Amino acid sequence: MSIAGRFARLVRSPLKFHIYVSRSHDVAVNLSIEHYLFQNSHPTSSVLFLYVNRPCIVIGRNQNPWLEVNYPLVRQSTALLGTSTYPHPNRVQVIRRRSGGGTVFHDLGNVNFSIIFSQPKPGYNQYKHAEMVVRAIRKTNPRARVNKRHDIVLDPGPLLEKMDRPDPKDTYRTAFQFNDECFLPRKVSGSAGKASGKRALHHGTCLLASPNLSSISEYLRSPAAPFLKGKGSESVRSPVDNIISQASTTTRLATVALQHHIVEAFAQMYGLDMTSIVLPKDMDSGNTDLKEDHGCASGIVDATLLEIPEIRSGHSEIQTPEYLYEQTPRFMLSSHTWKDDERMRPPLPAWFPPHARVFLESKSGVVISSRISVSEHPDIAASESKLFDSVLKDCRIARIRSFWDILGGIDSLSRQMHNVRRIAAWLDQMLGKESDFRLP
Repeated sequence: MSIAGRFARLVRSPLKFHIYVSRSHDVAVNLSIEHYLFQNSHPTSSVLFLYVNRPCIVIGRNQNPWLEVNYPLVRQSTALLGTSTYPHPNRVQVIRRRSGGGTVFHDLGNVNFSIIFSQPKPGYNQYKHAEMVVRAIRKTNPRARVNKRHDIVLDPGPLLEKMDRPDPKDTYRTAFQFNDECFLPRKVSGSAGKASGKRALHHGTCLLASPNLSSISEYLRSPAAPFLKGKGSESVRSPVDNIISQASTTTRLATVALQHHIVEAFAQMYGLDMTSIVLPKDMDSGNTDLKEDHGCASGIVDATLLEIPEIRSGHSEIQTPEYLYEQTPRFMLSSHTWKDDERMRPPLPAWFPPHARVFLESKSGVVISSRISVSEHPDIAASESKLFDSVLKDCRIARIRSFWDILGGIDSLSRQMHNVRRIAAWLDQMLGKESDFRLP
């Protein structure tokens, strides 16, 4: 039987515990394996899945990518190395996951964990897996703890006096000082979850030794954010840090060490024998075999699991523009303040037409209405607005190469084409399109 066939059999079996580590760095592969485990593992089993991705931005199920992602920076990125099924293999990939929560940046210095378990009963400690991960991180950095939002942070201050130090087993306090002024805690792990039927999932990130640490906030700062208002979940911004200094060890060794500590913490929490588990260090052996011992299935997996039809179809689905963009909640994009969005805008570009106004409303990634004009005269502006709306309404934003392809075809605005082109360029900037227009 093939590895994929054995994996499918083990996942659906009544084995109580499963521990898998992925050798693949393809975010679509890993999210699809995770989804398969969530959908198909036995209702009474507990599953740990660990993986590391090439540079990518992962948005939550109910988020707006145009609000969360700096698309101009993504277009410039060349960080993603190696072969990929992503259409732009030299770019940071943007992908939507199937769970809620905020947007995160993954790279090869970021360890991801996923825990799948039986739907909790009343009184269940829903944060016990965050506590488990803290215990693992503390093997590398004793400053880690769970905060009030149940993210994992590092306390950056000096060591407390001995009499003030908490119990070392306390995962919500450390022996180090912190406050919001001098010693602001730094986030190293965020998490999200979902539940369906008898199963629940808790997954998150661990910023171990990201080489892109200084760039993460820029990748997650959309230039459209001040102009965009809508439904859906917005990410909570936090200062971040690495768990270890990049200079302290190689990222590869540190990754294997942290994965080992997470496996160890999982095994301790559930009373498993570590000798019966295939460990992360076995990835270097090239062995992708699976092991079943003492009621626990474990092993190293990779993209060969795409042979499983459900994983293959999930892998294809989450990489489509439709899945990324047409799950987007309703939103409005406006160049100027209006009655439902009175926020002050940053200055518009100097090349933006001085009398122009842009308003665009979208639902599920489709334009449902627009009010765009370039004239300062109200009657002419109203007429222009009808023309723009006639060509934009019902357009799927994901399928627009450049807004100039659409707006440039309005023949009756030929005398205003220099201004129309600038409006198209602004919309391209806001909504992540690759404009051919070279702005002054």
